[in-house]
Amino acid sequence: MTLLALMAASLASAPLAAADRADLRCIGIFAMMAGQDDEDKAGMTGAIMYYIGRIEGRGSRLDLDQSLGAAIEELVASAEMLDAEAQRCGAEMVTKGEEIQRIGKSVEAGPAQQAGKN
Repeated sequence: MTLLALMAASLASAPLAAADRADLRCIGIFAMMAGQDDEDKAGMTGAIMYYIGRIEGRGSRLDLDQSLGAAIEELVASAEMLDAEAQRCGAEMVTKGEEIQRIGKSVEAGPAQQAGKN
């Protein structure tokens, strides 16, 4: 059995929280995309950091290198899963991007509103 197959089996049998598994798949998606598109590497890196932060924020004690390798192997083994997860992760990033834009507009408007009150 190859090392990647062993890691995939490890991921499947490990008591990995569903949220961690989902976030690992998103990290895998964005890592693969970053390797293919040098132009948007910074955006992919930001997405990867976001999902790592979610995992760390839950206090998960998983071995990120090993778990990520297994998640990527799962994605590569199933084109349907890869497509579905890419859609899900992309939609999550769009939602998060819209939230950041709203926050940015609120921050920009804040000082202007304060100046008008004085």
